[in-house]
Amino acid sequence: MHKESRFEGKLLYFIIVLLMLKLLYIIFDTLLNGDFGGFLLALFIIIIIFLGVGLFIASMFKSSGESSGNGGGTTVGDDQFQKLMDRYEKLCDGFIEKKQFKKAAYIQLKLLRNPYRAAYIFEEANLHSDAALIYLKKCNDKQNAAECYEKARSYKKAIKLYKELDAHESVGDIYTKIKDTKNAHHHYKIVVDDYAKNDQYVKASLIYRKKMDDKVAASQLLVKGWRENKDAVNCLNNHFVHFESKKELQSEINHFYKYEVQEANNLNFLNVLKTEFKKPVAPKEDIQSIAYELISNNNKNSEILSNLHHFVEEDSQIVPDVIRHRAKK
Repeated sequence: MHKESRFEGKLLYFIIVLLMLKLLYIIFDTLLNGDFGGFLLALFIIIIIFLGVGLFIASMFKSSGESSGNGGGTTVGDDQFQKLMDRYEKLCDGFIEKKQFKKAAYIQLKLLRNPYRAAYIFEEANLHSDAALIYLKKCNDKQNAAECYEKARSYKKAIKLYKELDAHESVGDIYTKIKDTKNAHHHYKIVVDDYAKNDQYVKASLIYRKKMDDKVAASQLLVKGWRENKDAVNCLNNHFVHFESKKELQSEINHFYKYEVQEANNLNFLNVLKTEFKKPVAPKEDIQSIAYELISNNNKNSEILSNLHHFVEEDSQIVPDVIRHRAKK
C-alpha cells in the first residue's frame, strides 16, 4: 500500500475510534436517563453507520489494490461520504413521512450536523418548544428561538430573549397578548422615542395609533414632522387619517391651510391634497378650491402647474376656475 493509502487508512481508523466513543456516550446517556426508545434509535443508527463504514473500508482497500496494480495513486472518500450522507437524508425523509419528527430531527442534529434543518423539522411539525431549544443551544439564534417560544406560548422565555435582543416592540406585543397593558406601553414607548429621535415620525405615530390607541399623541408627532419638514407630506397625510368624517376632514384641512401653510411648503401641501382628494370622504369642493388657489398663486412655477390635472374630475370649467382665482388676487 502506498504512503497516501496508509495515511488514509490511519485517518479512517482515527475517525472510527472517535465515532465509537461518541456512540458509546449516546448509548450510556440514553440508558442512564431511562430513554429506552432513544436507546433503540441509537442502536439502529449504529447498525446503519457500521454498514456504511464497512462499505467505505471495502471500497478504500479495493481502490488501493487497483491503484497498486496500475502503479498509481487514487483519492478515496468523497463519493462514499456523499453516499452515506444521502442515505441519512433518505432515512430522515422516511421518518418525516411517518410523522416521526423527533427521529428525523435527531438524524439532522447528530449525524448530519445540520441543527437549522433539525429545528425546521420541529417547526413544521408545530413542535415549537423543541425547535426553540435547538435554535438557542445549537444555533445561537435568539431571534428564531424567541419567535418559536412565542408560538409555543412560552411567553416568559420569549420575553427574556426579545429583551436581550432589544426587540421592544415584540416584547410589547407579547405583553399585549397577555393583557398587561402597563408593561406593553412601557416597551412601546421605548420604540416610539427611538423613532422620534431619528425623525421617523410616521413610524412612531403608527405605534401610538395602532398599538397604544393614542391618536392625540400620534397627531402631535405628525404635526411636528410637518413643521420640521421631516417627511412632511407623509406626516400630514397620516395626520389626516385620524379624521374619518367629511366634516372633520374638511375642518382640519382648512385649519392647516390657514395656519400651517406658507410659501416654503406650498408644494408639499399640494402633494398632500392630491392624496386627500382621492378619499371617499374627501371634501372635494374645498380641496379643489384650495388647490386652484395655490396653483394660481404660483402660476409661474411649472412644477406646481403640472399638478392641476390631479384635481379635475371631468371638469370642463377648469381653465375658467383658474382664471377666476387669479382675478380675485
